[in-house]
Amino acid sequence: MDMLSEFFERIHLRGQLFYAGKVDGTLTLDRAPGTAFIHILEEGGIDLVRRGMPTIPVHQPSLLLCPSTCRYQLRANRREGARLICGSFEFGASMGSTFPLGVTETMIFPFDQLGPVQAIVSTLIAEFGSGAPGRNKALNVLFEYILILLIRKAVEDEKIKGGILFAMLDGRLAEVFAAIHREPERDWTVEELAQLANMSRSAFSACFRKMLGLSPIAYVTAWRMRLAQDLLQQGVQMKVIAATIGYSSQAAFTRSFIHQFGMPPSEWLKTARE
Repeated sequence: MDMLSEFFERIHLRGQLFYAGKVDGTLTLDRAPGTAFIHILEEGGIDLVRRGMPTIPVHQPSLLLCPSTCRYQLRANRREGARLICGSFEFGASMGSTFPLGVTETMIFPFDQLGPVQAIVSTLIAEFGSGAPGRNKALNVLFEYILILLIRKAVEDEKIKGGILFAMLDGRLAEVFAAIHREPERDWTVEELAQLANMSRSAFSACFRKMLGLSPIAYVTAWRMRLAQDLLQQGVQMKVIAATIGYSSQAAFTRSFIHQFGMPPSEWLKTARE
């Protein structure tokens, strides 16, 4: 099972062209909570300006992966300005707060250090300039592909050392994720999951928490809630959803949902449809 692909499908990850053009002065991005960005700096230079933090200058063509937790402004640092293509990814509404990605600060990849990813970035830049039919859809797909390649590269370069993305690319917990995803309705115990990882209970719990920042059972609950969101949007009755993901009653499911997302399922569904 390709857990990373399944995870992205389950959270409905979609890349979207957000902004493209020349930046003169300061660009302030108005974004919803949970929105991450990829910025492609084609030419010129920018400063990454964060309140109360040192300014980070970027002087050469680069790709910036900016997580949803990073608040900043982009400021041109050359007289001629800077030329950017920006793609956005919405993580927050579909993930709640229990799937830490492991990326907390902006990562900067100069073009000459991108390796094979540079060819895809060049393809995206060329596609943007083409004006051909279907351009926006092509750009969105390319942004998604670039994000996946950057995650792989960041894990390989040890720029990501924790979070769900790291854990799914780390072989130690692969069978654990596969089992939880395959049987979310099962009443999992830490002991059963530890056996799948070939670890003692204590070693497994410590490893899992170190990687993800939450307990194994908390992850089981979070994954159940993610499945519940999909079923709600498909119009499945709540009592059926509760049974499908392992709850003994609709009331128990509702309590868990409120704890995860801060609102009951019916209210969440209304918000998701707006």
